Amino acid sequence: MSARAIRNLNLFDGEKLIPDSWVVVDDRLIDFGVGDGWQQHAETAEDGLGGFITPKLCETHVHGGNGFSNDNGLADMLEVIDFHAKNGVGRTFLSLISAPVQEMVALIHEAQKIDHKNFAGLHLEGPFIAHEYKGAHDPNVLHAPSDSELAQIIEASNGLVQSMTVAPELISDSQVENLLEAGISLCFGHSAANYVETKAFFAKGSKVMTHAFNGMAGIHHRAPGPIPAALEAGAFTEIIADGIHVEAAAARLLNQDRVILVTDAMVATGMPDGNYALGSMAVTVTNGVARTESGSIAGSTLLLKDAVKTYADWTGSPVAAFRAAITNPAAAYGLEQLRITKGGDWLLWDLNLETQN
Repeated sequence: MSARAIRNLNLFDGEKLIPDSWVVVDDRLIDFGVGDGWQQHAETAEDGLGGFITPKLCETHVHGGNGFSNDNGLADMLEVIDFHAKNGVGRTFLSLISAPVQEMVALIHEAQKIDHKNFAGLHLEGPFIAHEYKGAHDPNVLHAPSDSELAQIIEASNGLVQSMTVAPELISDSQVENLLEAGISLCFGHSAANYVETKAFFAKGSKVMTHAFNGMAGIHHRAPGPIPAALEAGAFTEIIADGIHVEAAAARLLNQDRVILVTDAMVATGMPDGNYALGSMAVTVTNGVARTESGSIAGSTLLLKDAVKTYADWTGSPVAAFRAAITNPAAAYGLEQLRITKGGDWLLWDLNLETQN
């Protein structure tokens, strides 16, 4: 790619937009600044028309895409990373669906072989989650963890497992402590826990709620449930902003400063409607919506760049959307912030939040 100078952009610095910005880019970002500094690099510059320049996005909950699934092992994992990288994602956690612990341990060992600059670790979604809110997870493998099972996961992880979605009612205080000491962030999700139980779980050190509103009780004025507990605890709340998992009015109840946009994308993302699988569960995709035979939503076919556009529409704030897909995931998991830097990756957006590279 030959170098391009682009002016009249809003540069996202991780917290705010810097207007009147310019960049010079090829595959990587060569230089950037404010005003007319682009003239030292080129005779002319494209007009960015008030669009946006950001780092690439951070995805912390994705199961597959383009016909590939993380649950199939190393080759598919690499394909999933590459597919989402082509759609604007930089740093990536790969998610594994509930399965027998020995199978999940084997997949952790497979993932240890990944050599890809975008790969930042694994997210285990189950199998220590509640039957009542199982969603598209195989009910035959869901259970409370034993100390031995968690020890196997910690040993296999060796720092690779970044996060684990668990139902707090199934896990003991000592088990929570052991996982956190091993560097595994615990996410509330697929749980029947009430308001009090959820608040206690966040007080033990959990910082993230897996796909808020989905896989948990809703909000009732006499039974507030887990979502108000997460908000009061200052937890980060994942949102699948596809208009199917959550309506805009519900999404706007959450604290924008603590929202994390995720896709929960499965194997059919980027593929035609048809029959697929999510882990061991048969899934049918119709009009882009994935469901199990029982009718449960089974992940999504969402791209993270489209979630950014949708959330910006819902909130009226591109900054909130960029923070939710770049800044907040890093803050939630203690990762280095992705920023616009010389030699770094970049993502160009027009005023309508359609990506241009």
